[in-house]
Amino acid sequence: MRPGRSLVFASLVLLPLLAAGCKKKIPDDTNDGSVDLPPPSATLQVAAVDPAFAPADRTIDAEIFGSGFESGARVSFSGAAATSVRFVDENALRVTVPAMAVGSYDVTVTNPDGTKSTLRKGLTLTEPGTATAACGPATVSFDFDSTVLSVSTRRDLDTLASCLRDVQSAARIEGHCDDRGTTEYNIALGQRRADAVHRYLVSQGVAPGRLRTVSYGEERPADSGGSDAAHAKNRRAEISVRE
Repeated sequence: MRPGRSLVFASLVLLPLLAAGCKKKIPDDTNDGSVDLPPPSATLQVAAVDPAFAPADRTIDAEIFGSGFESGARVSFSGAAATSVRFVDENALRVTVPAMAVGSYDVTVTNPDGTKSTLRKGLTLTEPGTATAACGPATVSFDFDSTVLSVSTRRDLDTLASCLRDVQSAARIEGHCDDRGTTEYNIALGQRRADAVHRYLVSQGVAPGRLRTVSYGEERPADSGGSDAAHAKNRRAEISVRE
């Protein structure tokens, strides 16, 4: 075969093969790219105990607030099991605290799958008959999504700090929010508000060991309405004082 004809023949053979190899792939319309995701779950967190102060050596009823609680959860106080636990919802448990001695106790919630969360020194038991101190109570207000203490708030806290320096009392600072935002976000925001008050009181000479902070998030509104005025009342920190 002549050389020119050989080249033509080779080209005729290769062209169909190249065309077959360059065909565009037809997109697969059976998969729209979506992925089935599991429903979101709340992180287990113990945020607060009510009451946080109680008489020693007697059984008491209490509520535990937080997130991610499950039916069948167990509760213990520095290893001592609650005598009863009632599941209210994922944010609240009602428990009976056994009679225990004077002291501060870690509060641990354990879900049925074994996950657990602990609020360090969340419950303090005192001698029966302890009187409430003359200082406080006091309420601190906050702007929307803020932890900043206003000038008037600082003046009120100055008065409270002066009283606390003169008495041997323990103060409990509760952080609260309105109901805008997720439960977990509001628990964190309430804690930051309580911490802001804590830091200011310490800066004014109050011993940090006498101050306890907890967050209730949106769980304990001062006003259950949905107006701007109601929201303003709920953005707060409450300070209660006990000897």
